[in-house]
Amino acid sequence: MIRTTLSIAAMGVMAAPAFAQELTYGAFDLDYSTFSSDEGGEDVTGFDLEGDAEFTLDQFVFGAGISNDNIDLGDGDEFTVRTFDAFAGYEITPEILFGAGFANTTVDFSFFGEEDFSGYDLFGQYQTGAFGVAINYNRPDQDFDEIEITTLFAQGEVAPGVTVGGIVESIADVDESTYFLSAEYDAGQIFGRAYYASVTDVDFAVYGLRGEYRFDDAISINGGVEALSGDDFIGEYTALSIGGAYAFAPGIAATARYTNIDADFGGDTDAIVVGLSYEMGASKRLDRNMMDDVKTDLETGVFGVQPNIGYGLLTGGFLFGPV
Repeated sequence: MIRTTLSIAAMGVMAAPAFAQELTYGAFDLDYSTFSSDEGGEDVTGFDLEGDAEFTLDQFVFGAGISNDNIDLGDGDEFTVRTFDAFAGYEITPEILFGAGFANTTVDFSFFGEEDFSGYDLFGQYQTGAFGVAINYNRPDQDFDEIEITTLFAQGEVAPGVTVGGIVESIADVDESTYFLSAEYDAGQIFGRAYYASVTDVDFAVYGLRGEYRFDDAISINGGVEALSGDDFIGEYTALSIGGAYAFAPGIAATARYTNIDADFGGDTDAIVVGLSYEMGASKRLDRNMMDDVKTDLETGVFGVQPNIGYGLLTGGFLFGPV
């Protein structure tokens, strides 16, 4: 039932331009994935549906998003994360935006049961065409505890087609901070992006490179490599991926990707992901755009295998434990 409801809502996002001229951004993603390990056991399958939209009315910006992330572990065990969020912002000038949002997340694990928690966030940003900074204060409430997360964002174009960015995330009452650094080149038919993530005072680092070559407006190929090292993680791994996309209409594309993860834990894992995506316009929020890029970066390795909790820089793994 939840999948049907989310699908109808997401299709509504796609149909919105027909009746709402204020729609400035819309996105929809549907992915189906399978994971198999050389150590045997049942294959794991995943189903991920996401939809986002933004509206503007004079100097006001309104947004909403939904997602349903399900992993079937076999033997009747499932892990599902369902989220809904909405926000409202005000543009003091075209460069300055501030606002507040609300999010609700339901985590349902067949073995442990269901947990529901909500939270709010406050955000502000200054963004020009070539440079932007933003701050986000997020407070999710798990009923038994409240967590305060403050995240700083900065991004700038240092040369034609070359953009560098940095994210620093701090959690109240936790001494360490998580940071994520990136550099990308996007011009003509070529896109490339390098990234590095770590935690202060922790022996842990994940780094990678992904790229894309666009043959034309319809066909493109992509690939990526990612590695993780450090004694403070459960093990090291190297991940390689290759894929492609075919845009059969403006903003609408079919995608496919193959990934191999060679890890000290769990052995050798093969993943196949097929999907459908739609996007129009651009989000006005710098923090969300940069976090979307991080999510795409981390799809290559093990952080892309676990469901996205929606809180925390590395898909919430440090807040709620890796899945």
